[in-house]
Amino acid sequence: MPATLDDLEGHLMVGFRSSRTGEVMPLEFTVGGGLRYVSLPNRVTVNGSDTMAELARLGFGLVQAPHYRSAGDFARGTLVEVLPGYPPSPTPLSALYPQNRQLAPRVRVFIDWVTGIFGEDGTSGRV
Repeated sequence: MPATLDDLEGHLMVGFRSSRTGEVMPLEFTVGGGLRYVSLPNRVTVNGSDTMAELARLGFGLVQAPHYRSAGDFARGTLVEVLPGYPPSPTPLSALYPQNRQLAPRVRVFIDWVTGIFGEDGTSGRV
């Protein structure tokens, strides 16, 4: 089990191909207030998050995915969180709606649901 980024040497990752660039995305870690990118060898490259998660469960290598996506696997023990002290950068999420209209109840319910999953201030919901 890697304890530091240097311990990643010798490990494999499941390559995730960016739909924007077509390149395999490196793993991203926060270190001392800055970001550090690490590319590891991979046996397989995918472009879908469901496939990536399944390959991680099967032991094909390390992956980076939103915490909410893997929480069930962590609880069941089918995946183990690695290097929790070096999280990737947060991904912002915004809900936009017209200011000049009354907020529909279903929109309020949706915003409350998303806020419960992700956290209102980015700290209470771990992604």
